[in-house]
Amino acid sequence: MRILQIIFVSIISMSITFGQGINFNVHSFEEAIKTAKAENKLIFVDAYTTWCGPCKWMAKNVFTEGKVGDYFNKSFVNVKIDMEKGEGPRLAKAWKITGYPTLIFIDKNSEVIHRSMGSRPSEDFVDLGHAANDPERQITTMTKRFEAGERSEHFLWKYTDAMTSAGLKGFSKVAQMYMDTQSDWTSEKNMNFLFDYADATMDSKLFKYTLDHREAFEALVGKEKFVQKLSYAADIDRSKSGIARDDTEGLKEHYSKYYDIITAENKAMVSYFNQLMYSPDPVEQEKFKAEIQLFLAGNPDLGWSFYNSAAWQVFEITSDQNLLKKASEWTNISINNTKNSFNTDTQAHILYKLGNLKEARRYALASIEIAKEEGADYSATEALLERIGN
Repeated sequence: MRILQIIFVSIISMSITFGQGINFNVHSFEEAIKTAKAENKLIFVDAYTTWCGPCKWMAKNVFTEGKVGDYFNKSFVNVKIDMEKGEGPRLAKAWKITGYPTLIFIDKNSEVIHRSMGSRPSEDFVDLGHAANDPERQITTMTKRFEAGERSEHFLWKYTDAMTSAGLKGFSKVAQMYMDTQSDWTSEKNMNFLFDYADATMDSKLFKYTLDHREAFEALVGKEKFVQKLSYAADIDRSKSGIARDDTEGLKEHYSKYYDIITAENKAMVSYFNQLMYSPDPVEQEKFKAEIQLFLAGNPDLGWSFYNSAAWQVFEITSDQNLLKKASEWTNISINNTKNSFNTDTQAHILYKLGNLKEARRYALASIEIAKEEGADYSATEALLERIGN
């Protein structure tokens, strides 16, 4: 009987140990170093911030998975560090972190050996861990090989991918070196490489190539995906140009390099209104309220995001019932365009402010359900539901 009890307890212990998700069982980087030396392991650092949506998504949907925990718990000393508190700011500077989440792997001598930036699904995350444990795939090893003169076609491809994933500067130079080894830029393999790794800016020869062959790339990756990258490039280049957001003529001239005249004008005005929307200046807020209705009335095809942003800003800065009702109409347009957790949450908040608690509750519940499917954070919507009550 005693033997059976021991076996039974052992089975329970094993079931608890395995399949539980990542065990972040140390609480400082100094403690992680000591544990790594004692256990002869690498350190995995989840470098996060409290406001980072993708960080929350990883914590809820990836770190908690059993297969993820099984590999990371046996392979690494795992530690979560808020990069804006305590030791976080110092480490963020030392590790040159530029975005969140940053997933960092460090040896027992405190040297970063591998890293990645941004969220990723479970399978990709486990593969990232395998790469960190494989000296041939570690970003530091690949950097040393590049600095030593390795320039094979296969290596340049893999190094470009590793640098991009890590959020390291200089990936566009390596991408260009890879393409310089290719005689046929129109192959599907190379077109995918160009789209994935061309730096989204007019300063990039590779990006200009994708624009010159737009129809072919849209056929390959889809028009929506291509336009998203084009839009990102146009906005990044605008930021670098120093054009003021209230300089609508300068903005139109800038965006005309990327779009037809009508789209360029709309992009210029969207950029102008974005400045007004997020300005803390009461004068600019009044200007926004005075001008936004006329602009939206004359531009019905701006996409769900801008309508949603404009509606949310109205919710934030006014209690004027007529303007809030207009914002609710904009949110309906946004929802009819693309229904998601963001615009349904906006509608719930606006309806709550209008005093329509029944409809506010309906939209809040819908937003939470969609957010669960999207893997998005819905804590703010839950807080609204509590205010609405039963």
